Amino acid sequence: MPEGFREQVAGFGSKASEWLFYALAFIFPFFVLPLTVFPSSLNKSYLVYFGILIIGIIYLITSLQSGKIKIPKSLMGIFLLVFIASVAVSGLLSKSPHVSFSGLGSEPGTLSAIGIFALTLIFAFLVMDSEEKTFRTMLAFFGSFLVLVVFQIFQTLLKIPLWPSMGVETTANLLGSWNELGIFSGLIVLLSSIFLEFLPKSYLKMALWVILIASLVLTALVNLSLVWWTLAGILVILLAYHYSQGRGTSNIFRVTFVVLLVSLVMLFSGKLITDIGDQLKIQFIEVRPNLEFTLKTASGALSENAAFGYGPNAFAYSWAKHRPLEILSTPFWQARFNAGYGFVPTLLVTTGLVGALSLLVFLAFLLYYGFKGLVKSTPSSSFLILATFGGALYMWVFAFLYSGGFALIFPTFLLTGLFFGLAMQKGIMEEFEISLFERSIAGFVGALLIILLIVLGASWVSILAQKYYASILYGDGSVYANAGNLDSAGDAFTRAIKFDKRDIYLRSYTDLGLLKLQRVVNSSATDDEKRTQFQSVLADTIDKAQEASNINPIDSLNWMNLGKVYEAVIPFQIQGVVELAQSSYAKASEVAPTSPEAYLASARVEILKNDLPKAKDFLDKAIGIKKDYAEAHFLLAQIEATRGNIAGAIKSAENTAYLAPNDVGVLFQLGLLYYQNNQIAESQIVLERAVSIIPSYSNARYFLGLAYARQGNRDKALEQFRNIEVLNPTNAEVKKIIANLSAGKDPLFEIAPPAPEKRPSVPVNQ
Repeated sequence: MPEGFREQVAGFGSKASEWLFYALAFIFPFFVLPLTVFPSSLNKSYLVYFGILIIGIIYLITSLQSGKIKIPKSLMGIFLLVFIASVAVSGLLSKSPHVSFSGLGSEPGTLSAIGIFALTLIFAFLVMDSEEKTFRTMLAFFGSFLVLVVFQIFQTLLKIPLWPSMGVETTANLLGSWNELGIFSGLIVLLSSIFLEFLPKSYLKMALWVILIASLVLTALVNLSLVWWTLAGILVILLAYHYSQGRGTSNIFRVTFVVLLVSLVMLFSGKLITDIGDQLKIQFIEVRPNLEFTLKTASGALSENAAFGYGPNAFAYSWAKHRPLEILSTPFWQARFNAGYGFVPTLLVTTGLVGALSLLVFLAFLLYYGFKGLVKSTPSSSFLILATFGGALYMWVFAFLYSGGFALIFPTFLLTGLFFGLAMQKGIMEEFEISLFERSIAGFVGALLIILLIVLGASWVSILAQKYYASILYGDGSVYANAGNLDSAGDAFTRAIKFDKRDIYLRSYTDLGLLKLQRVVNSSATDDEKRTQFQSVLADTIDKAQEASNINPIDSLNWMNLGKVYEAVIPFQIQGVVELAQSSYAKASEVAPTSPEAYLASARVEILKNDLPKAKDFLDKAIGIKKDYAEAHFLLAQIEATRGNIAGAIKSAENTAYLAPNDVGVLFQLGLLYYQNNQIAESQIVLERAVSIIPSYSNARYFLGLAYARQGNRDKALEQFRNIEVLNPTNAEVKKIIANLSAGKDPLFEIAPPAPEKRPSVPVNQ
């Protein structure tokens, strides 16, 4: 190939990969498509996957043409490779390879995601190999932030949803969660303030003032204190550095100093900012494990495999098995957490000591080169070093303090890569150049590796395309299912499973199968036709439920799902389904021993076969795990009522309550038994005690409210149900009861029987 043509191809490839990086940095923060069940997170993740892989393939092809590739000459790169290798080994040894390698695609902790983040870092410093390119990338982030701001002005301040499918809540946004938006906005505060210090007067500087003010306002609206603390800490470090360099008298940090003051004011004006948020109807609640609970879960996971943990993206399963029992006394005991306190602490659970420690060593090199860069270069001549290092440091702090998704982790690795690229250019890090055209072992191995990486990248793109298409089909199926179009939903789910066999897809297909069984039973077909259709749908439904439990056997949801299918057909007296249901629920309790739900389900099965003593044994096991488990206590009371032994049950519950006066589960059961036995005054006293111990105990409040109403105290009854509504805002029955009480009617007026105390399950979720 002629030298000139080779240079032209290399130049075109270099430009193409460069501008694709700009486009990715600009589009990523606001990229949303209504094509999947997760319009923001899932589409953002696939944008990164496709974008980085295409950039990488183009860069590698360009390298083959140019014949040269530069890499940093540092142990830092070795520890990055060790980290990636440890995640790969952890994936191979994972308790659930099904979720560890790729998951649905939006999870940041899979082997696939960590691999793409590492490639983001690598190609950032290889492709963006000049200050000019880094500067343009930062401008792309600034421009993207303006799009986020415009959207939020309409969504939060003007209450005009620009994209109703994203939600009409004031906290709905294009980036991710409300807190993620606040963290990203804080990053823009930091970067724009640094830029303003060093850019000469220009239209760009005027635009940056607008961006700084907008980012401060948006950060204040989110009002996440961690953002202000982190900003303040990094700004103090930067200010101390500059004053230590003898630059304090030049006022070059006036903007940054003002931002530091604003951060401190915001930290001590929390009540005022909260009040402003309340006036704007900004309500956002996010629940995640605290650091203590995350470390306790890590202790359990490391006891099984200290070196490589539970497996990438497998935190939810480690949580189900090793979570602290204290969580069971909180309203969030049923929450399924896919990550711990922060991204890095979660890695301790999922990738073990090798993965976590290798990443920590890599970050130690980042700090070393960062501070070395600050000392070696003057900010006025290379403020991009300051901006990229400060931005990367800010984002890595949140990688420890917050369990963000792609919306936060991708910019973290991108900024880190940009900093390392500048560090190589400025001589802060030594570089090593490989010439592919030299007749040497290094050149041969380098060329061979590049060719293999191109093939691997192209294959990866093909696999991801199929997975993404499957996620679109699954989203379509979910829409059909919600609309009641079972046949179209089934077709969409079947096609999704064909392209990407995920247990969540199979569980959704199973739920659909149960609805189809009900439709067959209620149809006007002949008995023979019903029998044939029922057998066909049932066999298909069981097959999909079994397949889900086979491909991911450590997810209790899959075993609960399989048990639910068998339980649903017990009334049809099909031979062996009782044993199969119990076997499935036993598996669920085995993989999630800290959850009482499988024992409750087993009790329901025993009740269906009329074995009440055995059902009581299962309920006792459930209560042994969670003392205040309302569903189990409720079912126990139902069993005693069925056996005609309420008086004996009351006596037993009274004795237990005497021995354990603060056991809210026992108090709830006793209050319910009093209510069933028409001892309303006694029921009121006991339930008041339960509510005083746990104010969020909605089912205790429910029957307490009914007790008040039956004694003519409508005001107190109304107070109880309004408290329940706060905890269960979507419960239609609670809203109806409030309307009845407000109108002076019986609380259960026009509410379909049976009465609440005679139902098979509790009236409200909490």
